[in-house]
Amino acid sequence: MQKRQRQILSQFLGLTIGLFAIWIMLSGKFETKFLLIGFFSSFAISYICFPLLVIRGTDGKNDFFVFGVNYLKLLLYFFWLVGEIFKASLDVTKEILKPHMDYEPRIVYFSMNFENPMASVILTNSIILTPGTITLDVTEDGIFEVHALTKAAAEDLLGGAMAKKVAWLFGETCTFRPMPEAEKLRIPKEAI
Repeated sequence: MQKRQRQILSQFLGLTIGLFAIWIMLSGKFETKFLLIGFFSSFAISYICFPLLVIRGTDGKNDFFVFGVNYLKLLLYFFWLVGEIFKASLDVTKEILKPHMDYEPRIVYFSMNFENPMASVILTNSIILTPGTITLDVTEDGIFEVHALTKAAAEDLLGGAMAKKVAWLFGETCTFRPMPEAEKLRIPKEAI
């Protein structure tokens, strides 16, 4: 069996087992008939839904399973992201509590051309979850447009730590490239 076929079979079985585990947790019944119904339902749902969970890569050559990520790495990334959210929350709180509103909102750009579209989705949502930043747009060629509430938030984004963590999570080898020349300052505070 070819490597790609083994990978597809592994992902299909993982989806089936995951759905079956959810079935068991929600039903709480361990009688044979319920376990069989649960397993066959999980198998049928996996069979129907699996093609919908495979997406084409940005290069158009490779296909990626939506849930095809190392779950240990995902757990480590989750804890790292919670730490970043906490730090950003403190920074935004400090800005809000200042007597004079002297923050400088800006729009920053950086390039991170992931091959797996799910990596772009995770990075986009991670930026949105982090207080003080919002992803405005992601182009097909991997250019991210992000609104940053403060200069510190913009510098953190342009440092590339979050983008590089997402690349590590998905095993991507793409290069982070900040684009400070495209940065937009002077955003009216009324527009925020």
